[in-house]
Amino acid sequence: MSSEIVYADYAAASPIAPPVVRAMAPFWLDNFANPSSVHQAGEQANQSLQEARKTVAKFFGCQSEEITFTSGGTEANNLAIIGVARANRTRGRHIITSSIEHPSVLNACRFLEKGGWHVSYIAPDSNGLIKPESVRKALSKETILVSIHMANSEIGVVQDISAISRIIKRRTLLHSDACQATPYLPLNVDKLGVDLLTINGAKAYGPKGVGALYVHNQTEIYPISYGGGQEAGLRSGTENVAAIVGLAAALTIVESSREKDAKNIASLRDRLKTSLRKLRGVKINVAKSPRLPNHLSITLPGMGSENLVEKMSQLGVAVSAGSACGARELIPSHVLTAIGLSPEEVHRSLRITLGRYSTKSQIEKIVRAVQSIVA
Repeated sequence: MSSEIVYADYAAASPIAPPVVRAMAPFWLDNFANPSSVHQAGEQANQSLQEARKTVAKFFGCQSEEITFTSGGTEANNLAIIGVARANRTRGRHIITSSIEHPSVLNACRFLEKGGWHVSYIAPDSNGLIKPESVRKALSKETILVSIHMANSEIGVVQDISAISRIIKRRTLLHSDACQATPYLPLNVDKLGVDLLTINGAKAYGPKGVGALYVHNQTEIYPISYGGGQEAGLRSGTENVAAIVGLAAALTIVESSREKDAKNIASLRDRLKTSLRKLRGVKINVAKSPRLPNHLSITLPGMGSENLVEKMSQLGVAVSAGSACGARELIPSHVLTAIGLSPEEVHRSLRITLGRYSTKSQIEKIVRAVQSIVA
């Protein structure tokens, strides 16, 4: 990426940390064998795969066999929701989620609805929070799964997953999409009280195309794709050892630098927020909510969001209008709509997300770009 471009779209994808690139390098040219092969080269690849699994399990505070590697957060979310639904269909056909989940959760639920499942979509309050009491009210004897994200990808609001877990009290299974939260929040599965948890390498300074799903060893779940039976039969297909090793290396760095990164990034985000608040017509969304340290959702006067993103890019700043998974479709943000923004406000909103490599000088350039648009 050109040094002239200020990258402020970390929620869409983060750069790969240099130590992660170095950890992955041997698996492209040297240790490239299929980890399912029984010859020596395959055994070496499998050993590296299992070491990476142990590292990821340690990050979650779980057992190695409770980690399933996937192609990313979308596949992990689909596996969690559709896999649990199919495995538990004789116990009930009701799922609870929120109306502001990532599209990979919402569309998996809509798929199940076509097959006869009933889904309750809990609306957030104006601060973007899913109230645990709303989950309690939605529970029924037919409920087999609750899926609530840990932190929202568009507005960064952090949900109280532990409180939701206490509400459920083992009445049903709990899944949480923690892709956005991975670099900033502790993800010990026992403390959170979750049965399934999703992460994504692309959001944690690791490679794209790799993710992981924690599945508690007593959770009934079926695979959603079939083949050679890799990943204990839950996710067939030759494992991407290079990417999996990269994910493990990225999580090791996150574990050691989480507090420092969060503090530094929050300081930059607050600096940006203070400066933008001084500009005419700029509104900071969900400003009073508990948020990830890198997120800032703003609404500007004037243009539609797609024009704002293009204009910001022309001014040398890369931001987004919402989730990158649906941004090119130019569909109004379901998240901003759910928290009460008008259609006009939704179309005038931007998501600015900072990261480990953001700087004060970049913050100043972002402010100048927004100021130019407002002016």
